Amino acid sequence: MQKTNLLFALILGLSITFIACSKEDKSNTDTTVTLPAGVQDTVTSFMVFFTNTIDSSAEVASYDDPDGPGPKSPNIGGVTLNKNASYKITFFIEDATNPSKITYLDTKIKNNGKEYKICTSNPLGINVTAKDSDGTFPIGLVNDLLTSSTIGSDNMNFTVKYQKSVKNGQCSPGVVYFSCNIPISVQ
Repeated sequence: MQKTNLLFALILGLSITFIACSKEDKSNTDTTVTLPAGVQDTVTSFMVFFTNTIDSSAEVASYDDPDGPGPKSPNIGGVTLNKNASYKITFFIEDATNPSKITYLDTKIKNNGKEYKICTSNPLGINVTAKDSDGTFPIGLVNDLLTSSTIGSDNMNFTVKYQKSVKNGQCSPGVVYFSCNIPISVQ
């Protein structure tokens, strides 16, 4: 009798766990958003400009991948920032797969701001705040960045999300349009 009750309790507990996980997984999926039909842009050049708000000095980080997701590895250039400093972050994003028709994706994102959001990670105690807006929610093409007193090196992730009809100011939901990690050092 005791084994039967224990077996019943175990089965009931597992059933509740599976049901709870199933509900949570359904609410967090990004399957309601798909990229628009047709040929998609390829990010061949992703540049991040870090401009110090005190002395206007600039550092440029880059992720250059001339063949896009092709066989050649990207060239990645990191930056070194000062601790306890304030920076303005801006972007230059380009698709140069067709040299006769270069597409400036940062302009495309700005002109279609209600459909895109650029998300930035916060390594080493860095705080990033988007300053531009689509009229309702932040886009993330212009940001304020504050470094802390934490020094060291890490990767900073930049992700462009396509969020047509689901944009809510957060990085989720949506579809990843482009993502890269850039080395960053704080001294």
